[in-house]
Amino acid sequence: MPTPAKPAKLQLIQGNPAKKNVEELEKRAANEEKLKMSAENVVPPSWLDATAKKEFNRLAKLLIGIELINEADINTLALYCDALSEYLACKREIKAKGKWIDNKPSPFYLRKKDAAAQMRVLSADLGLSPSARARLAINLSTEEDDEIDI
Repeated sequence: MPTPAKPAKLQLIQGNPAKKNVEELEKRAANEEKLKMSAENVVPPSWLDATAKKEFNRLAKLLIGIELINEADINTLALYCDALSEYLACKREIKAKGKWIDNKPSPFYLRKKDAAAQMRVLSADLGLSPSARARLAINLSTEEDDEIDI
């Protein structure tokens, strides 16, 4: 797997260890600044139900606090919260109607399994799983070590 691109500002601060064209790096740094997105309007979409909105607000507060999401990530976070709400709804249905319906396994098991799979994928994208946070920590510590070497 290729190494992710290092921000141009960081390369310039580090004294351009890759010996890239400084003029190109400065242009790229300016473009990266233009692409920086705000996290001021991270609000749950109206299509989320109450359970999903509550989870959205809880997670948004945590993720914005560590600058992990911005306005571009609203839909990814909303999809995760919607899948969680669906998972919980299926769980309630199984509890209310039983594990078997008409001598067959409850169809809510499959829906619950699908929602859980969707949550796993999206949680990795959002840094919500332990392994995703470990990867983020490794990348962060590598960047901090690079900054110390200046």
